[in-house]
Amino acid sequence: MNKKGLQKWLEQDARVIQERMPRDMTKKEADIVADKLSGFMAERGYTQTRVARLLNIGNTRLSQFLAKKYKGNLDEMVNKSVQWMDSVQRKERQVQGPPFVRTTIAQSIYALIKKTEDFSSSEGRIGIIIGDAGHGKSICLQQYAKANRNTIYAELDDTMRSTTIFAEIAKKLGVDSSGMLAKVTERLIENLQNRHVIIILDECSSLNVKELNQLRQIIAVKCRCPLILSGNADLLNTIMQPKSRRGCESLDQFTSRLSYILNLDAAAAEKDGGLYTIEDIRKLYQYGGIRLTNDAVKLLQRICRSARTGRVRTCELIIMALHTATIAKETERIDAQLILDAIDQMRLPVKVWLPVEIKEPLEEAEQKAAKAG
Repeated sequence: MNKKGLQKWLEQDARVIQERMPRDMTKKEADIVADKLSGFMAERGYTQTRVARLLNIGNTRLSQFLAKKYKGNLDEMVNKSVQWMDSVQRKERQVQGPPFVRTTIAQSIYALIKKTEDFSSSEGRIGIIIGDAGHGKSICLQQYAKANRNTIYAELDDTMRSTTIFAEIAKKLGVDSSGMLAKVTERLIENLQNRHVIIILDECSSLNVKELNQLRQIIAVKCRCPLILSGNADLLNTIMQPKSRRGCESLDQFTSRLSYILNLDAAAAEKDGGLYTIEDIRKLYQYGGIRLTNDAVKLLQRICRSARTGRVRTCELIIMALHTATIAKETERIDAQLILDAIDQMRLPVKVWLPVEIKEPLEEAEQKAAKAG
């Protein structure tokens, strides 16, 4: 496979544009673009408020442009509009895989949630999901919450501390989230105490011991709700600190509420651990009429099972890119070498983290190719 040829194919889609900037910007040309933008929005159901946000301009400014009454910099407005429409159309041309696939990972996550729920009859229990970026934890948890009405899903971030964490939970429940921490938690307890609700918190890696204990006290103990926490290995390290360490005394009470810990990193590293099966890989990445060869499936499986590769997220990016390549469309197949060439051309830091038995043959193949000229 010629890598320069692949790079050319991968770049083709980026050069295909539907709308072009008018050569000589006039009020008449700007009005034509405004009409096109208005029709574009109507066809795709975009609201004016949403488009203004996407273009990073004020709603009034966009309204004036669409009404052909804008007195500001027309070049800038037309440029923003044309670039955005082309960007949306490029995404529309990409062949997308299924939005959600019930893989072995998803089934393992769902099983943990159900087991935690089952053990929460008289008191709330806690389930922990551990995994680095790219396993697809978030989409699985979001899908579960979407399918189960007694579940709320909230995504945390590193800037959140106790008050904002509980305020976010309150917002998801439709409870007043204003005021001090004591008031917010009091409202949560009143709302949840006699209800059967599963609380799922994602991106919990930065939670400290104090925050973990507060979640235990409020959600598991006082509200008696099952609590699911998802994060990377940092979350597990925090939980597993010795309780004898200063400030970690409450971890004993926290771990006594744990029902299950699902460590996706450890399970994926096991050669025959059952995560990312051949069937899973084909469900996730074989679509749009393009077949994956057996060696392609095995390579994608290795990426998914190897730490620091980006796992599912990286595989999705590679396959989406290859669906735009002429060679994949013509042959209706993607093999391992095509995937490796895409990794090189897209400069993805993947091969560094792959197992030795994969890296060495690749290096040998590259050396042979170099000698052959």
